[in-house]
Amino acid sequence: MSQILRVEGLYKTFGHGDIFRDVSFTLDSGETIGLFGMSGSGKSTLGRCIVGLERCTSGKIYFEGDDVSTVPKKMRPLLRTKMQMIFQHPEISFDPRRRLIDSVTEPLVYHTKQDQQDVFRSLFPLIEAVGLHHQLFEKYPGQLSGGELQRAMMVRIYSLSPKLIVADEPTSMLDMSVQAQVLNLMKDLQQKNNTACVFISHDPEVMQIMCDRIGIITDGTCTLVEKEEFDDWVSYMGS
Repeated sequence: MSQILRVEGLYKTFGHGDIFRDVSFTLDSGETIGLFGMSGSGKSTLGRCIVGLERCTSGKIYFEGDDVSTVPKKMRPLLRTKMQMIFQHPEISFDPRRRLIDSVTEPLVYHTKQDQQDVFRSLFPLIEAVGLHHQLFEKYPGQLSGGELQRAMMVRIYSLSPKLIVADEPTSMLDMSVQAQVLNLMKDLQQKNNTACVFISHDPEVMQIMCDRIGIITDGTCTLVEKEEFDDWVSYMGS
């Protein structure tokens, strides 16, 4: 497996102190690392820093061996296609005034310069894989359920064949039956595409299902453990 991501000594500081400090880990293609912590622990901020939505106070992030802070400006759009983020609230990722087909096909239309309908037809296998009907994409976001929106977001993200996905509590707003379906879908798509994933959650059961290794974030520090150690830790905390 090839190394996709290397994080070295990341710090994020606000006026009242460190959000997180000295976070370091590596991530290979096809591997999932979890960021586990309670609300306010800084795990979502760390995820946003990894994909460049927020700036770290200090430290380095390497993607496919390159320091992302030194990537030339003209190359950054390509970098952004390779590093994607799934948000907890899928509705914020879609313009409520645009049909789903417009939002989902937009990235590929932009990068490939193809006609929207040609792009959309090329997405039919992926749309089928996530369990949606292509006619659903003629609707607006407000006409869909949270589960349908999250699946549509996966079509948009996986259509770009990203090397890395940061998933920030992607199923916490869904009911239990839909949550299980979406998690299984994510695992299937990850295996098919050999995608690396940073999975953020406060739910230990989800961590155990999705992750190979887990970073436990407490008091601003991130302690990396193997899945077996995390299982033991969860059992101990629950006893």
